[in-house]
Amino acid sequence: MPPSPVHTTPPHTPHPLAEGTTCAPPPRPASPPPSPVSQDPPSLAAAPPRPAPPVEPFSPPPSPVLYRPPHLRQPPLPPTHDPSSSTLPWRTRPPSPTTPRSTARPLLEAHGDSFVSVFGLLGFKVKVFKYSGASARGLNSSTSKLGVGPQLVARLEAERPPHVLLQFATVDLAINYLWQLKARGAAASSPDAWTDKVVADYTAFLASRIVPLASRERLKVYVVAACPPVVEDRYLEAMADKYLFKAADARTLLPLSSASHPHDLDTRSRMVRRFNAALDAFCAEHECLSFVDITEELVTSGAEEGQTPRVREEYVDRVDPTNVHLLWEPTLSLWVRAVAPLAHLAASLDAERLGRSAEEYEREKRERVERRGSGSGAGA
Repeated sequence: MPPSPVHTTPPHTPHPLAEGTTCAPPPRPASPPPSPVSQDPPSLAAAPPRPAPPVEPFSPPPSPVLYRPPHLRQPPLPPTHDPSSSTLPWRTRPPSPTTPRSTARPLLEAHGDSFVSVFGLLGFKVKVFKYSGASARGLNSSTSKLGVGPQLVARLEAERPPHVLLQFATVDLAINYLWQLKARGAAASSPDAWTDKVVADYTAFLASRIVPLASRERLKVYVVAACPPVVEDRYLEAMADKYLFKAADARTLLPLSSASHPHDLDTRSRMVRRFNAALDAFCAEHECLSFVDITEELVTSGAEEGQTPRVREEYVDRVDPTNVHLLWEPTLSLWVRAVAPLAHLAASLDAERLGRSAEEYEREKRERVERRGSGSGAGA
């Protein structure tokens, strides 16, 4: 669920990783402080080590923390910033003195939960709106404290970008499913029932708010599939401890070993496949929607051998096995090739820079995990 502002002095603007820009990746500012714990129902983030002033007019629970190297972290937004236009760091910084800031319209406007942040590696070519911890189910809910659905629609109505990407639902399947198992006990939804609820709520939002707008304004909307699970069963409880915490009502969360429904990797993988099949079928019914799914490129061929397909090692965090996110740099080319307005960038991606960025991320993440283990610092 969404972040909060604190003034910092941003350095200079990051740069795209495609050819045509001559600058190296941007410098690394200090990481922003975590969001405060609110009085709302359970959140999807690790409990913040210290409070920080809120950015939004409302005070939702903190969201899953997506750790990235400092040069790609999102700085606090200025107090006057409109939360509905929240973007990644380079949107709030002055242009670099060495590379002129592009005045061209972005190729794509991307909206989503923390998983959408990978598109930020393309710099000004994609305008990224990250709603941390946002759930697909909450988009169409009139009682959602985050208010992401109305914010998103208002933005599209005001700007009318010709190409839009929506990436939601992985949070629902990878994190929220576990929360309801731990919080609701015997009353928790089964894997299929939970998946069907996510499908119903997300497609209701698309049908009622996105399809009419896209048809009227002639927008092309790329709807991204849920990502396959990457956390192995033996790390699942630790992952849940990291991303979930008890709300102010002091609700006791059960251990996953006491859950009333399965949550193993095979079950979680089947939930994602069930969801994606339904979302694909829905998108096929609407000319303005295009379904985007890179799962085949991500996973092994285990299904052919009677085993659960696993996300390939090169796309998974090797330092922190509780990280629910795919690695950005190795998967960027897969996303670029899968999204039509970006496909022409695939051949010009700077593999060397992406490799250096990935190495730097791994080095800094390792240091962060070691500090967390020694109790000298918090990590994502």
